[in-house]
Amino acid sequence: MDIYKYLKKDHDKVADLMEQVISTKDLSERQALFETIKLELSLHADTEEKTFYKAIDDATRSKAVEEKVEHANEEHDEIREYLGKLTKTPLTDELWIETFGEFKHSVAHHVEEEEGDIFEKAKKYLSQEEAVQLAKDMDALKKQAKKEMAVSAPAPLPAE
Repeated sequence: MDIYKYLKKDHDKVADLMEQVISTKDLSERQALFETIKLELSLHADTEEKTFYKAIDDATRSKAVEEKVEHANEEHDEIREYLGKLTKTPLTDELWIETFGEFKHSVAHHVEEEEGDIFEKAKKYLSQEEAVQLAKDMDALKKQAKKEMAVSAPAPLPAE
């Protein structure tokens, strides 16, 4: 699998989770789905920046391409801000679902630009072999980050 299919798979997974958040009325289910989205997007953005975006930056000295990658990084920051806002807002607050809608729109906008403009530009600068290796690199980074999270997570309290 190359980086383009790998990223598309990530994008589709999060889009599906977001649809589930919108369609459920069960607050505990909504919370669990949101926690999954938060984890998936955090891992995705961090590892994408370290692999895919870095590779594009390294492969080109095109100002236009650099600006597109910089813009994508800014959109990642905006998505992180939404995640922070949503985490702090109670699910029972009407503002939560409104903010989630804005967040969903922001993510969809980013995905559309990335799968269009950035993929198109990257394919001009990255070989197919590099694209396959980047998918492997990103996946390895994600797995490592998940391992580190599991190690640093507090142990559950023993049942009485």
